[in-house]
Amino acid sequence: MFKLSKLFYSFKHSSRSNIQHNLSSFKKKRRQELLYNIGLYGAAFGCAFGAVPFYRLWCEHFGLEGDLDKKDYSMKGKKLDVFRKYHIEFGAETDPEANWEFLPVQQNVTVHAGETALVFYRAYNRNDKAVVGFATYQIFPEDAGLYFAKIQCFCFNQQLLNPKEELQLPIYFYFEPEINEDPLLKKCENIKVMYRFYKAKNQELAQLAENEYKTVKKNKMILQKLRDAKKTGAVSEGDLNKIKSTKFTDKEIEDFDEWAYDNPLEAAEAQKEEESKN
Repeated sequence: MFKLSKLFYSFKHSSRSNIQHNLSSFKKKRRQELLYNIGLYGAAFGCAFGAVPFYRLWCEHFGLEGDLDKKDYSMKGKKLDVFRKYHIEFGAETDPEANWEFLPVQQNVTVHAGETALVFYRAYNRNDKAVVGFATYQIFPEDAGLYFAKIQCFCFNQQLLNPKEELQLPIYFYFEPEINEDPLLKKCENIKVMYRFYKAKNQELAQLAENEYKTVKKNKMILQKLRDAKKTGAVSEGDLNKIKSTKFTDKEIEDFDEWAYDNPLEAAEAQKEEESKN
């Protein structure tokens, strides 16, 4: 009886000790889990709170932000929508002396800056004899004309139409990406391209063609100065206006390397080859 009582006491004492031990272990484990969760949530909050300044420090150290600035077309202190769309409307006028029908086949197109587009005009000679004509163009608003780049255009080229003959005339064009930077065009959504056909007179045509050629070259020279300025940092509105008002001499226009402007990659390779030879 004594042994049985002693055995029962030992079992009871052992069970109580095990329960206390398990309870203590459970409380310790719960406390560890609580501290772990608090630390985890705290770390997550800290990462979220510090992500922006950390990213800025990263960009400043490794130059990532600078690389991105070189790829977009943002102005100093301005946030620009480089994906904005431009609605291009095409118009046509004809000199009564030419007596042609002259109309755009496509009335309008929508493009992004830098995006090429191909449109056609239709010319029809109503006369009973052949007529030679040529076209000039205007851009509205006028400030957008600086950025109008023609890859293929019938303007300032003589077009011979036989009696009752019809001709499709292509315009392959785009607007330079720098149009997004121009403060005078920041609210511009609609651009009108107006072509006018004239009956050709040799001297008049030659003078118009020469003036057009100079204008195209001057526009390219202005854009080249703008791109060179952007290589050294952001360009302010004042800087842009100053560049746009640059006056070039006839000698500067004549000496401008138009091929290098139109083919920058090939020009850079040619320059590297020339430097390696020297």
